Amino acid sequence: MDQEDLSDFAKFIFELGQLKRTPRSGWTKLGIDNPETVAEHSFRTAALGFLLAVLEGKNPYEVAGFCLFHDMAETRTLDLDWLAQDYLEKGDYISSRILADQTDRLPKELNQSMTELMDREEETDKTAQIARDADLLDLLFQALEYAHQGNPLARQWFFNTASSLTTESGKKIADFLREKEEAGELEDLLAWWKGLEVSRGRDK
Repeated sequence: MDQEDLSDFAKFIFELGQLKRTPRSGWTKLGIDNPETVAEHSFRTAALGFLLAVLEGKNPYEVAGFCLFHDMAETRTLDLDWLAQDYLEKGDYISSRILADQTDRLPKELNQSMTELMDREEETDKTAQIARDADLLDLLFQALEYAHQGNPLARQWFFNTASSLTTESGKKIADFLREKEEAGELEDLLAWWKGLEVSRGRDK
């Protein structure tokens, strides 16, 4: 990369850093004072996407990559929750336009790779469908975490969202979480560290 390419690359990375300072706006409707950021959401969505892709027999690296960048348009729009999006007559036009503008100034080979990764139709592309379920599953996990921390409204968001999953693996995970939550056994999962062996001279 020449100096101009490096400059454009650096600007792109600094722009992505904006997601670390962009809160997920939907949680503020529940009165959560310090909600997760878009970057925090994107990390676990990418991890879920990788794992779901393996379970669904698709390329985990491709799905995880798509998940990692799936909300990067929000550096320019901020996060628009589902209620806000319902008032926009846009389809996916706004985010698609932003993604094109964001990647356009990258060096050619990076631009091409990003375009190939992100240019997908959710209705027909299996990678996009798995990524969408990963996105929803992260919301389910986060809703249960907020509910356990004392926000009862977050529990309803779990039930409202779970029905939107489309992959068999995603549905099974949501059903498992629902069963544990309804049985009052969710704390056994939230306290994931219990029972772990610690060999650093500490008492168990």
